[in-house]
Amino acid sequence: MTFIRNYKLFSCLYFLTVLVTIGMAYALGFGEAARQTAGFPERLRDITFPIWDSHPLSQHGFLVFYSMEDFAKKVAYSNHSTAYLLYMYVLYKVEMHVHLLPMRVTGAIANIVSLAGVTFFFLSQLIKTRLSFGKGLLVLLSVAFMLSMPGFWISSARFNVDNTFPLVFAFQALIAFCVWKHPARSGMLAVGIVLFAVFCPIYAAVLGLALLVCACRNDGLDARMCRLAVLAIGAGIVFYLPSPLVSKALGFTSSNSGWLMRAGLDGDTTYFSNVLKSVLAPYFPRPFPTIAVPLLFLLTQLAYFRLTERRDSQAGATPHATPPALAGISLFYHLLFAQYVMTSLLWPQAVAIHPYLYDYLLLGPVFIAIVLTFACERPPVALRFWVLALLFCISFHLEQIAQAKCQGCNYPAAWDSKRP
Repeated sequence: MTFIRNYKLFSCLYFLTVLVTIGMAYALGFGEAARQTAGFPERLRDITFPIWDSHPLSQHGFLVFYSMEDFAKKVAYSNHSTAYLLYMYVLYKVEMHVHLLPMRVTGAIANIVSLAGVTFFFLSQLIKTRLSFGKGLLVLLSVAFMLSMPGFWISSARFNVDNTFPLVFAFQALIAFCVWKHPARSGMLAVGIVLFAVFCPIYAAVLGLALLVCACRNDGLDARMCRLAVLAIGAGIVFYLPSPLVSKALGFTSSNSGWLMRAGLDGDTTYFSNVLKSVLAPYFPRPFPTIAVPLLFLLTQLAYFRLTERRDSQAGATPHATPPALAGISLFYHLLFAQYVMTSLLWPQAVAIHPYLYDYLLLGPVFIAIVLTFACERPPVALRFWVLALLFCISFHLEQIAQAKCQGCNYPAAWDSKRP
């Protein structure tokens, strides 16, 4: 609240930017694409949750079912956390009572608002000096760039409605920030990690592996990081096990994909040949520019600031030290990007088959890095260049969202190599 009081105008413009960007994404293409998808059966809205409503807990065990026939044949999917399914069940009930609020739409908006919310929290913790007009403008434009990412909106409109990554990423980002900025608050970190494990136990364990990597130092292992890693892995295991155990206890056969299949170690090359192709050329074709544009923007941004510092140093000017707010930020970014890196290493075939889901774990950190770099580095000299570049990128995003409302396609027909 102190930040909002001290930066009233910026805070109001930030919330207005979030509202306008979400509204434009919805009006230009997301709303129509979601309405088209709503006519097709969905495994939560049309199968799983009606089974929950019409059968006692002792028969369904809060598991997921791909079809009514699967439930009758005692075949269940048990890879989702129960807590997350209950959250989706609440959205389902909202849709049943207010048809204008479909769970696909309300879930997507909740996910993107959570990203905007954690980013605003980071800004409130890192901005300690006067925010110049140039900095404020670039931050707001980069937030619009982030919230208009077409991969998120197209995935939310066309693909799995039970995709946990966007919402879980907000938990992960907050934990990464606390590990970086508030290492002494071990109790708060422990609570955050446990909550993360409740909603996404598998990725809590992945976070634990990333923390183990962080614990490796030249002078030995960092004991604090090791304790956090053990907690994350342990909590992930504890909160993952109930679903498969309940499935076994109720006599269900699992429809989960096996580890070997997800890792690409089953030898089947139908969907996957190697880890590089799973990222760059996945089995399900997605438009690479939606990945390349933000990545190239971030690399250009970082290169610009580093080259500017080097030029000033060579000219005899006092070199600009790393802003205090960014000291040690490499740990934060390591934990943010670790989810995508670890997933690509552990389950590359899953990435190849579902890039529309896993891409968010890459792009979320990229956009947060873009926003924080503009917020915490010294104001760029080439302000007009960066404004125009961001406006171009936002326009590119909105164009892709608008094209995604095409009838009968997942991605726009012009992008899809399988369409004429």
